[in-house]
Amino acid sequence: VAKSSGGIGATTLVVNLADQLIGRKGMVKKTATKKVVVVDMDFQFGAIASFLDVEPRDALFNLAVEGTQPDTTFLRQSIVTSPCGIDVLTAPERFAPLDGLSSEQTRAIVTLLRAEYDYVIIDLPRALVEWLAPLLEETDRLLMVTDSSVPGIRQSRRLIDFFTEDNMGLSIEIVINREKKPVLQKGAHKEAAKVLERPLKYWLPPDTKAARAAVDQGAPLSDVAGRSVLTKAM
Repeated sequence: VAKSSGGIGATTLVVNLADQLIGRKGMVKKTATKKVVVVDMDFQFGAIASFLDVEPRDALFNLAVEGTQPDTTFLRQSIVTSPCGIDVLTAPERFAPLDGLSSEQTRAIVTLLRAEYDYVIIDLPRALVEWLAPLLEETDRLLMVTDSSVPGIRQSRRLIDFFTEDNMGLSIEIVINREKKPVLQKGAHKEAAKVLERPLKYWLPPDTKAARAAVDQGAPLSDVAGRSVLTKAM
């Protein structure tokens, strides 16, 4: 999941996408049917730990500082399980240099997690660093979170060009956040789709109250506001 700008709601999407993909079943919807892990690669400002009420761990910080290659044991010890059952590889609590990780390390992280989980969801940083390359190469599907403003669309276009420069076949889909899907798209929406060369495929309506309650409680929307229009859109 990529973001056109800070504060656009990408982390909310990541957390709640994971919550939906875990596929709970049973009378009280507590039994997970899929193994899902969220990786917070927003190395310096990631907030997924707070969104899911877990303590951040410094595993990624240690990798950056020590330069070691992660293995299965390392990742299993580094991942924390949230109260709602989603596994999380958190961003470090301490600030670390963005270029501290290597491409070999990020590739190893993805390869190992794909062997262990049904879904691996990665919250990408806004910064464009070398170690993004393996993540993009391994990506099956990239969601670009933006709004429909002119700055948002322009920045999304720039990022799409960067992401596809060496990955022409990368599947990128657009998520318009904090805007209800119109019955008929306006001229500005059609122009935005033309600029992006992609349809405005997904729309997440604004529901500030539900989103804030979920963040403050450290829980997915489905646990806090199951009937919210935002929950249903997720």
